[in-house]
This record gives sequence, structure tokens and C-alpha cells, in this order.
Amino acid sequence: MIDEASNQNDQNYLKSLHLLYVEDEDDVRTQMVDFLQRRVKKVYAAVNGEQGLELFGQYDINLVITDIRMPLMDGLAMAEHIRAMSPKIPIIITTAFEDTRYFTRAIDLSVDKYIVKPIDINILNNTLLAVARQLRAEAALREIEGRYRLLFKLSNISISVNDFTEANSDKLGVLDLLGGIVDCNDAFLTLLGYDHRDILAHKSFSELLMPSSTSLLHRYLHEEVLVKDISREFEVELRHSNGSIVPVKIQLVLRRDALGNAIEIWAVMRDRTEEIKAKESLILAASVFERTSEAIMITDANNCIISVNKAFSRVAGYSQYEVLGQNPRLLQSGKHNQDFYRLLWDNLLATGHWQGEIWNRRKDGEIYPEWLSISLVRNDAGQIINHISIFSDMTERKAITANLEFLAHYDSLTHVPNRVMLENLVQQSLAVAGRNRMHLAFLFIDLDRFKNINDSLGHSVGDEVLKIIAIRIRQVLREMDIVARLGGDEFVVVLLNPEVANDIVIVCNKLYEVLRQPISICGHELVVTSSIGISLFPKDGSNYETLLKNADTAMYRAKRLGRDNYMFYREAMNVEVVKVLNMESALRNALANEEFELNFQPQLVIATQRMIGMEVLLRWNSPKLGRVSPADFIPLAEDCGIIVKLGEWVLREACRQNVEWQKQGFPAVVIAVNLSALQFNDKNLLSIIKSALDDTRMAPEYLELELTESTVMNDSEFAIANIQALKDLKLKLSIDDFGTGYSSLSYLKRFAIDKLKIDQSFIADIGHDKGDEAIIKAIISLAKALGQQVIAEGVETQEQMDFLRENHCHEIQGYLYSKPLSAKDMTAFLQQVSEDNAVA
Repeated sequence: MIDEASNQNDQNYLKSLHLLYVEDEDDVRTQMVDFLQRRVKKVYAAVNGEQGLELFGQYDINLVITDIRMPLMDGLAMAEHIRAMSPKIPIIITTAFEDTRYFTRAIDLSVDKYIVKPIDINILNNTLLAVARQLRAEAALREIEGRYRLLFKLSNISISVNDFTEANSDKLGVLDLLGGIVDCNDAFLTLLGYDHRDILAHKSFSELLMPSSTSLLHRYLHEEVLVKDISREFEVELRHSNGSIVPVKIQLVLRRDALGNAIEIWAVMRDRTEEIKAKESLILAASVFERTSEAIMITDANNCIISVNKAFSRVAGYSQYEVLGQNPRLLQSGKHNQDFYRLLWDNLLATGHWQGEIWNRRKDGEIYPEWLSISLVRNDAGQIINHISIFSDMTERKAITANLEFLAHYDSLTHVPNRVMLENLVQQSLAVAGRNRMHLAFLFIDLDRFKNINDSLGHSVGDEVLKIIAIRIRQVLREMDIVARLGGDEFVVVLLNPEVANDIVIVCNKLYEVLRQPISICGHELVVTSSIGISLFPKDGSNYETLLKNADTAMYRAKRLGRDNYMFYREAMNVEVVKVLNMESALRNALANEEFELNFQPQLVIATQRMIGMEVLLRWNSPKLGRVSPADFIPLAEDCGIIVKLGEWVLREACRQNVEWQKQGFPAVVIAVNLSALQFNDKNLLSIIKSALDDTRMAPEYLELELTESTVMNDSEFAIANIQALKDLKLKLSIDDFGTGYSSLSYLKRFAIDKLKIDQSFIADIGHDKGDEAIIKAIISLAKALGQQVIAEGVETQEQMDFLRENHCHEIQGYLYSKPLSAKDMTAFLQQVSEDNAVA
């Protein structure tokens, strides 16, 4: 039953409507229009269906009342057209006819009411109120739906409406309960990166799930949604349109129709991406707080400690529980006065931040330097709520800084000034000497053959020797004099204001005396000599660079004159330096310009007087410099780093020439090629030798490699392995200049060596030096004991030959038999040897 308030609401709503009334009888139309105008807002009257249809198209009509039978167009035809234009508009039919045909057509048109004429005003009034009630309900529903659509559309919460049909519900436990996506809001599209709803029209919600979340969603559908129409909030992962994962919290809601049938499942989702990031940030912040190498201390508004990290405990020595609630002043060292702390707090309060170096005290009482940074944290009202202090122990950093400062100016090995510090000290001394007309003396000291110590005994021994040398140099100088190490085995001494040249000579003699004293180290007794070059200020130069260069030039001259000597600078010395520079420049292009050639010196078996081999000797004929001695350019090639490339050329050319002689029918003999230390240590040595033999097709047994003692004794274990690798190629190996180095017999017997070569310096003194003769005999005996051959080089006299024969030396080479020959002359020599052998 409709209450009075509801009835009044219907009447009020009725008065807001526009009504179309169609009636062809004028009296009835006039009477009814008068009645209707008192009940609705506006009445539009028409005399037939055509006119009524025209009025409907012109005005906003909310309700239609029409007669059926009228000229031109009856009411039902008009109603049919109106229904096509506005399917839901209420239509009331009035007629005096009760023909069932009209009732049937009216039903087909879904006419709302059918009133029989003559019209009962009460019935019409109630009908109008009923229609108003219907329209009011529909309007309220549209308002609710509009509000829902607005909320649905504008909500930041992602919503997906998914179909749920009876067909789906019959398959519980087998298939997905969520059907196709029938609607979604913009937030859902944004969440998954889609531009239009149409893209999702043919997708089911399950297609948007990551595989790992499918079973979880089904479980909540079965266990909660179908039981109580709603699920708890749970977490799943959706697939973004770009393939990435979108983590969400989701709640499922089942919507039913008026009969209780399930029709839709709503999925309401909140993006967890930022939540996860925030959580990860918190975890990261906590991890950083605990694991950072810098100490962190947090205090409250009253500056009481509320939190510290592990680094704090490591640096300060206090555990967290020992400092909680304490004031940070328990760390004060006492090295800063109150003015320091007052200024610190003034700056902190003024700017919100302070940083600087400060001294604090650890729990064990040790005072240490730290780099401290303090920041204030304020709330929205601007009140201080926390102080955050971050600090690091600077003890090690200060030590490193001090060490770096030391290394920047002092030599790390000998602790005397380095090149940089030397220049600074000399610049200051030159300024003083220039103002006061004083003299300075530069002594450039280079240790003689120091490389042999490094090569034979190792760099660790060499370093110890350099330390001792630096101490000894310092001992003979005055406190005011300067000593510095330039690098390697080079030292510089600067004598401040020597009165006469004799003072410099006295210092040099003292240096020779202390440097010659034997050095006992690692079971070795070493004697180190030096070459010293001297330049004078202002005579030999007015600045550091010139004086150093001229002292270096003088030292180079001292070495050229036999080492273990000192020389004063003379202008003529520069000529020799320039000569070396020119030679180096020419040497770098000599190989490409084909300026090298090979000479060959025959080797003779003493017992049979037959030639059994030849040594390959390198010669350089420079277009600019003329013939250059190997004693000059070989060391230079080693210093320049081109000896390996040059040695490869020698090896290939020697093999090629030997094969050429064999092709000419001469008896095959062994060619001996010298191998430098750099070549021996080259990682590509074996491949270079194999390539040379393969390319020239020379049998490896006709190639002998000559190695120096220092080469094989440096890193002896490596030498043993390398020598064995060479022997595996079926090559012959010999040690050149034997007796002049530092051979260890314990290693020598492990070397797979075929031959020892006695240095010509011993051969030259046969008949004049019993000591050298004893050494020769010892070498021959040693070779015999080791099962090795012996060859003597530099044999020039018959006396030398007889001595070697008497002491059972196997082979010789030297001017007595033949000088080194060019390839052309060697061809003639081989021809002569072949003819002599044929006659014999």
C-alpha cells in the first residue's frame, strides 16, 4: 500500500513532466487538456498521430497519452514510431473500442496502460501517479547508476567486472570461474598499460594473471567467493601489457541478480608496486644502516642516543646497549675547547648541517681523528626531533695520506729524496747559491753492472743492495748536502758550496771507499763499484735540468773509460751523447732498410782438424754511420727493445743460408746463433724457432743456440724448463762466455746443455796468466764431468792452440783458423775445405 508521503512525492514528480496528449475529438481533447494541465508541468496536444509524432520530435516529452482511432495516423502507429525513437517512454492508450486486435498490437508495443473511454478521471489520475512513480524510480536508478559509473570511472582503485555464467558455475573445480572481462575502469587500464577497454573485450581475467597466481585465485574463488560472495584481500601478480609483473592486492566480490543468480565477479585491486618499493627501501635503508662502513649515531630532541649501528661499535668501541640514552659527550677527547663546540652548534642550528674533522675518544681511551657529519631532522612545525651523526675513523686515512706525501717526495725503497724532491731541493739551493755567489757540485752516480746482480741473484737481493748503498752514501756527506735516488741504480749527490775542486775529489774518493766495501747478503759476498759524473754550478749550467744532464754525460764518459771511475763534465762529452742518440735513431730503421748482414766464423775440431760448424755474427753497415761495431749497437738494441725482432731476423737468415749451402752440395754443419736474454725470455721464442725451421726446411740438429750465463741463471727454474723445451725441438745448446758470470753448479748440472764456450778473455792470457790457465783447465774438467763439449773462442796463436790441445779442449774458433767471413767468402771457404778434405 502506498503511503501518503510517497503519494505526495509522486504528485510532485508528475508536475515536473512534459506530456503529449493526442485526441481527434475536440470536446474530449479540450476537457482532458484542462484536466492534465493541473497535474503536469506542460501539455502538448495533437489532433492525430502525425501531428503528435511531429510534436514528440520537437519537444522533450516524458509521457504520451493517445487515442487509437484517428485520421491520417492512428495512435498505435504513432506509438510504434515513438517506441523506435524512445523505447522506454511510458505510453497510455485510451479508446472506446474493445477489439482484441488493438489489445494485441498494444501488447506488442509494450504499452504501459490501456484506459477505456469514457475516461474515468480517478482511474486516469491513479494511472498518471503510477507512471510518475515508475519514472521517479527509473530516474533514481539512473542517478545511482550515474553515480556508480562516475565512481567506477574516477576511482584510483583498479576494478575489473568479469562475467560469471551458469555454464561457468557448472564447472566448479575444473575451469576458471571468471569469464570474460565485461567492463573495467581507467585505473585498471592504467595499471596494466592498456589504452582502450576494447583490447580486453575478448580476454578473461585469468589471461591477465601470472601463472604462479592462477591456483591461488581459484582457491579464493572456490573457498570464499562462492561461499560468502566476497573474499578476503590477497596478493597476486598480473601481467602488464609489456610483459612485466604487476603485484597487486585483490578482493573478489560476487554480484547476483534479483533471483540470486551469480552474474558477475568484481575484482577490486590495489597496486603494490610502490608499497613493495617502499618496503624494499626500508629494508635497504636498514641494511645500509647496519652494514655501512661509516659509523651512524642518532639522538633525540634532547640529544640522547636512541640508535647506533655496528660500525659505531667497531669505531668507538661501545656496544649499542652501553650508549643508549647517553649523551654523545661521552666520546669527547678533551682536545677541543668549549669555543670549538659552541661554534659547531651555532653553525649546526643555523644551517641544519655541520661537517669537519674532530678528535674523539674510544672506549679504551685511545684518541683518534674522525670525519664527522651532523644533520638536524625537524618535524612539520620546524621543531628538532633528531640529530643524525655520521663519522668515519681517519686514523688509517691520515697514515695513508702521510705515506702518500712521503712517496710523493721520497724513494719508497731507500727513503732518500726522489726525483721530484731532488728538483725542489736543488731549485731552492740554486736560488741561495745564485744570491750568495756560492758553488754547487752535481755528482751523478751509477752502479757498475748492477743488472748482473738482479739477473743472477734476483731483484729482492738487488733491492737490499740499493738500501745499503743509499745508507753508505749518506754516511760520507755533510748534513747540508743532498742525496737522492733517480730510479734503478742511479743516485745523485749535490754538494753545497764546495770551496775547491779538491773537496769534490775527496768526497768521490770517500764514496769509492765505502761503496767498494763487500756486501754480505744471502750467502753472497758482493763488491759494488760505481761510475760518477760531476757537473758544477755555475760553470757547467745555471739550472737543474742542465746540471743534471751534464753530470749524466760525464758519468756516461766514466763508464766508457772502464767504469769504477769519476769524470768532470767537459763540453766535448756532449758529442758522444749525440752520437748515441743518432745511432739509436738509425738503428730503429736499419732492419727495414736491409742494412744488416751476417758473417760466419768457422769452428774447428782440434783432434781431427776438420770444420764442424760456424758461429753467426751480426754486422751493421749504416749508410749514415758507416760500419758500426756490434759492441756498440747490440747493447743499444737491447735498451731500445728491438733486439727480439732483430734476433728473429738473424735466426731466419742463418737457417736460410745454411740450407742454401747444403743445396749447393757442401757438407752439412751446425750454425751457432747467439740468443739474448730478452729473446730467451720471450713467450713466442719456441714458435719463432719452429717457424724459422719450417719455413727454411732446415733440420733442427744443425741449429745451435748460444746462451749467456746470466741469461740462464736469472730465474733458474724457468730457465731449466725453457732449455728443456728447446731441447725437445732437437736443437743444440751452448753457454757462451762461460766463466765470466755467476753460475751455480747445482743448477748447471740440471741444464740440458751440449757445450760450454770458454770466454776469449781467458784465452788471451794463455802463457801469461797462470790463473786464467787454471780457470780454463777447470772449465774443461767441469765439462767432461758433466758430459759436455768445450769450445774456446778467440784463439789467435799457435801457443794457445797447443795449450788447448794438451788440456783436451774439443773445439776452437778464432783468427788462427779463420776470421769471420761474409756469406760470399764463406762459400769460397767451404769450397776450399771440401777440396782439402777430398785430397786428404
